[in-house]
Amino acid sequence: MRRRPGHPIAAGFFPSVCASTALAGFLACGSFPGATGDAAPPPPDAAPPDAAPPDAGLPDLQLNLARARIDLAVREAVFQPDACELDPDEACIAQPGVRRLLHFSVETPNLGDGDMLLGEPDPDNPSFHYSACHGHYHFEGYAEYRLIDPDGGEVAAGRKQAFCLLDTERYAADDPTVAERPHFTCRFQGIQRGWADVYEATLPCQFIDVTDVPDGAYTLEIRLNTNRTLIEKDYDNDVVSIPVELGSVELAGPTEPCPDGVDAHSSAGTHRECGWELAGEFDCAPGTRVDVGCSAAAACGGASCTGDPMIRICDAERPDANCSAPAAIRSSNDTAGGPCPCTLDVPCPASGRIAVYGAPAEIGQPYECSVAVQPAE
Repeated sequence: MRRRPGHPIAAGFFPSVCASTALAGFLACGSFPGATGDAAPPPPDAAPPDAAPPDAGLPDLQLNLARARIDLAVREAVFQPDACELDPDEACIAQPGVRRLLHFSVETPNLGDGDMLLGEPDPDNPSFHYSACHGHYHFEGYAEYRLIDPDGGEVAAGRKQAFCLLDTERYAADDPTVAERPHFTCRFQGIQRGWADVYEATLPCQFIDVTDVPDGAYTLEIRLNTNRTLIEKDYDNDVVSIPVELGSVELAGPTEPCPDGVDAHSSAGTHRECGWELAGEFDCAPGTRVDVGCSAAAACGGASCTGDPMIRICDAERPDANCSAPAAIRSSNDTAGGPCPCTLDVPCPASGRIAVYGAPAEIGQPYECSVAVQPAE
């Protein structure tokens, strides 16, 4: 891999092994670093490559274990034979058709002493691979995921996950020495000191295919930089393990109570899989579009709420009865012109019925949002 002088490349993980299979028992895992909420799409180029400041030292990426655990969900999805997930370069599902998937987010903040810089992807560098499906270069083998049984045997493929490494979130938001704006993108890859790359649970291939895995207790293992391709400050913190109970209803829906002590950064935003409540189910004409928001005037301009609510919209008749973030039709935390969540032009599913869930943006905070649905204007 090419490196500029003074720009070492680094990565890392926060070590911990949880002891509880239920999200409510998450406190048994100890304390964890936080994230800064919903991951945004890859930001536009904030500065030309030569604007990057020189590194002060080695970077060190660490896994946000709380984010990975609080975003765990299982859903069913249907894949066509030409799906990107079946492309040999991806190969994240075994075959087309209905598959059961264990989703989770992976957030890797750089908490070292300097930027982690990969630079512009080089087609001649085997560490970079161009994904025709995704339309950009990935850095190969950044993370590895596998599901392990109680005897230590691997029961689901330990696939290596390629990442497009970039500045997704300003993680160390309280540190005045951390850059205010994103710098690295898919076209010039890396992670600034104090920033984090986030691969949301909703992204393609951000899961393990568990279709053929029997229900029961397992361990999800996430490893980073397994070949030590990246130069980093610490190689001893590159693995985390999370207990998983396949078949648990807690993995199929978002209404499980959130555990105490989870930091606000990790739990804030529509991605989390706990703390939601069913606000109502509504009929709609299949194939039409509706507006969903707070109060009888569901259009954003007429929405009314208190606190800081969020809404999540799902097909109420999904065969797997699932309303996880990857299964949602739409989610909303804010709306233009006001504080209340409102989502316009929501497609009505073939079932003709939607379920709307509500939650506070910050766990435990009071809110009011009387959900209503009306035909889109």
